[in-house]
Amino acid sequence: MAQSLVNWRDWSEAAFADAKQQDKPVLLSIGAVWCHWCHVMDRGVPGDSTHTGVYTDAAISTYINEHFVPIKVDNDQRPDINARYNMGGWPTTSFLTPDGDVIYGGTYFAPSQMRGLLQQVLSYWRNSRDEIEQQVAERGEATDDRRPTTGEQPSVVGRPSSLPEFAPEIISTVSNSLIRNYDRRNGGLGGGQKFPMSDAWELLLAVYHQTGDERLLEMVSQTFLAMGTKGMYDLVAGGFFRYSTTPEWTVPHFEKMLEDHGRLLPVYLHAIQTARGKAHTQPLAEKLEQIVRSALNYLTTTLLYDKLGMAYFAGSQDADEDYYVLSQSERAELQAPFIDWRLYADWNSLMVSTLFLAADVLADPRYAALAERVLNTLVRLCINEDGSVTHSITVDESAGLQAMVKPSPLKGQLGDQAALAKACIEQQLRGETEARLYGQSRLALAELLVGYVLGELTAPEGGFYDSPLNPEALGMLKVRLRPIFDNAAMADVLLVLGKIGEMADVRGQTSEGSNLQPATNYQQLASQTLATFTTEYTRYGEHGSPYALAALRATSEPTEVMIVATGQDAAAFVQAAHASYSPWRIVRVLDPKHDAALIQARGYPVDTLPVAFVCKGTACSAPVYEAAQLADSSRSSSSTNPPA
Repeated sequence: MAQSLVNWRDWSEAAFADAKQQDKPVLLSIGAVWCHWCHVMDRGVPGDSTHTGVYTDAAISTYINEHFVPIKVDNDQRPDINARYNMGGWPTTSFLTPDGDVIYGGTYFAPSQMRGLLQQVLSYWRNSRDEIEQQVAERGEATDDRRPTTGEQPSVVGRPSSLPEFAPEIISTVSNSLIRNYDRRNGGLGGGQKFPMSDAWELLLAVYHQTGDERLLEMVSQTFLAMGTKGMYDLVAGGFFRYSTTPEWTVPHFEKMLEDHGRLLPVYLHAIQTARGKAHTQPLAEKLEQIVRSALNYLTTTLLYDKLGMAYFAGSQDADEDYYVLSQSERAELQAPFIDWRLYADWNSLMVSTLFLAADVLADPRYAALAERVLNTLVRLCINEDGSVTHSITVDESAGLQAMVKPSPLKGQLGDQAALAKACIEQQLRGETEARLYGQSRLALAELLVGYVLGELTAPEGGFYDSPLNPEALGMLKVRLRPIFDNAAMADVLLVLGKIGEMADVRGQTSEGSNLQPATNYQQLASQTLATFTTEYTRYGEHGSPYALAALRATSEPTEVMIVATGQDAAAFVQAAHASYSPWRIVRVLDPKHDAALIQARGYPVDTLPVAFVCKGTACSAPVYEAAQLADSSRSSSSTNPPA
């Protein structure tokens, strides 16, 4: 395979300094190791007279090297750059000023297009500098509300929140958008290419749980069977491809993404919980369970790195349509598509949460054990002393044990902070003893990560920025964004901390001058964060589901299942508590020794163990001493309301 002839540079001060010194525009290429059209632009398609490869073309590459400063960025490693420069897909091909402002951009360009485009951009740069500066200034005025702040962060606690007023409308607007756009013939949304849209189906399950509207469960069921049995699922090796290029789910884009599995499998597991145990939906539950087990088998046999004291999942497996149409025996003769063996903190954190849920829903403790090992790796390699999370880790075995772990310079991203904090909380909820490693409880680590967000990412106008303030940031990285979906994820974390955070006072861990808020303020902060976007969410249509889900949870009381037990007794009770689906449930194991103060404060009778209490608000059930009884209680508390 031909190699690129372009002298690519990393995104760096040196590259932009050279562009300024040489008065050259920057050619920014954003791609990914799994991106098919990125490979086509890089290397071409053998035998294709149109897509012969842009960056392996000698004349094009020479022109780029002579007249531009070429910079290549990997989307997965630098989501902060992608968020500010992506032109609608991958590859992104963008032309910048030496200050990092956009001159022009697009996605894929064939060689015949790129030849003329390079000349036009260079001519425009040389001859229309005033016009370029005017366009840059106009764009700057349009984004003034996202410009760098001084770093002074006023407290948002106590700011009035209007979320309860808007939440019913938010949930209704987004769910109705899903219903309108539903493809009744094929499942999924819209009449064109189909993406997993995990949160959309989670929202419909949540609304079904509230209303009992069978149409919603049928929409989820039809879609999940289509995704898991047709072309978007690898029926040979297992695992979901990234999306379907056809409305019938028949022809996929063949890359496989860890992120997609980390978001989609929990919703499949929730659908299993919903369908299980009912005569008319039990066959659906069994089929969905078969799909989930197959996908988990793919993840644990193909993408799992589990050696040298580390356990984590690779980020992706490359697209190769010729390979994936082969049978198992035909594949065995060929090398499998490339796997990106980097550790990505956010996606692995999603998988930790997925594995814990799978352990309970599928009654397989091996998944919980693997989740703990992956989380231990994340804690050890990705959490920094200041509470920031390192976005990605490259493991280079050839460098030797002392130097094999190479952390990314990208730290403190809101999405990473939220996902890893959630994973830490979920292990803590399973029991204090198992969650206390490296000298800190998982709850304390979650509070450390949230404390970093409160101290470094809080936006004065509400919500949180995606990245910490960096006065030396290059180009558009100076603009601090407030992504609605990462804010929704952080609000979810704050909600759970608010429900269990009264323990902070019991443990005496809240101290003067700390970034941590008193327990009652976590829920206020979650509500205020979501209230910041009560107008913006309408821009996203059916894609607003993560925000609507967070709004639903923020304005309703969870079912809390408090379990006082240890060891296998605790595991059996946790599994029983997850016997059915609930859109907002906290299952918590209290250790009789470590959590004695909280148990006493709650007044739980613990003469006989194990014991559980099912609570809603301030009302709790009588003590439950049998796992089977807890499962029945869980089903009863999670039953859907009849349609109005």
